[in-house]
Amino acid sequence: MTEKVLGKIDFAEFGTNKDYPFLIGIQLGFQLGDKRGIGDGGKYTIYINFDNEQETTVNTESVIQNVKFINDTLEAAKVNYISELINKPVVVTIENNCFKDFRILTEVL
Repeated sequence: MTEKVLGKIDFAEFGTNKDYPFLIGIQLGFQLGDKRGIGDGGKYTIYINFDNEQETTVNTESVIQNVKFINDTLEAAKVNYISELINKPVVVTIENNCFKDFRILTEVL
């Protein structure tokens, strides 16, 4: 089952994942209109491991896609900093009770 729910961003950070420090990227949380919340589940993070010399390869295409996603999101929200995404209106797509995607509601900014 897929549903689209109106809400707002209530958590927006860039950094490593606490539980998986080899994942870095933007991490988002959403407050949904019906008083529930959901996180992005690390969807917008990429794998980079500089601690293991045998695994220091970085997928350049993943880095480029991640930076482009961040740039596109900031532009859509009309902000310059990730912290400024907090309280921006969104529509969140949830599939089988799991986060799938989101869109900044540019039409109401």
